[in-house]
Amino acid sequence: MMPKIVSLKQWTPADQQAVCDSLAKGHVIAYPTDTIYGLGVDVFHDEAVTKLLNLKGRDRNKPVSILYASVEKLQRDFDDLSDFQRAAVRTLLPGKVTLLLPLADQNRFPHVFSVNGFIGVRVVDLPELNRLLSVYPHPISTTSANPAGAEPARSAAEIRDYFPDGISAIIDNGMNPQTMGSVIIRLNRGDWEIVREGAILTDRIDELLKQCQRDLYE
Repeated sequence: MMPKIVSLKQWTPADQQAVCDSLAKGHVIAYPTDTIYGLGVDVFHDEAVTKLLNLKGRDRNKPVSILYASVEKLQRDFDDLSDFQRAAVRTLLPGKVTLLLPLADQNRFPHVFSVNGFIGVRVVDLPELNRLLSVYPHPISTTSANPAGAEPARSAAEIRDYFPDGISAIIDNGMNPQTMGSVIIRLNRGDWEIVREGAILTDRIDELLKQCQRDLYE
């Protein structure tokens, strides 16, 4: 099955509907982000999540992050954050970060997406993608477009080479020279921890989050 190719810069309402239909039917899509290409399924579609993990050959014990089309949608699902966590979300997103947020309800998302009571969330700084996904009612998975252990795919052609079958649609944004993923940051109620370095200097993140603290507590 050849995947449908959708141009990120020139998508139409019909393209948008095709992408949403793919997600609703439990198919896997590939899409660009502000870091590297990702693979997406509806996080609440159990068969699709299993299909994604099998496609990548990913360890079931390694959690997968989720992608929102807007900060507002994210905030609706995480309405019990502390003042610091809310300020950090507004400061860092959209952006090249994955924020590990605490789950008040451990059953809110399938367990493959969480670990130790936290779940990774993203809103990417790519307005065309956010608009395309904005009409879909659920968040989708965000995990690099490559088999486990391989280098991230940099283009639609490389995604097809990695996955000749199993991808329903590819949102194409051309060749991506970026090879670094997002910075992963655990947001506690009043402080933070850099879990993985990535596409933004950690000194800059620390500076921004210290300013959040000063604005709230000084």
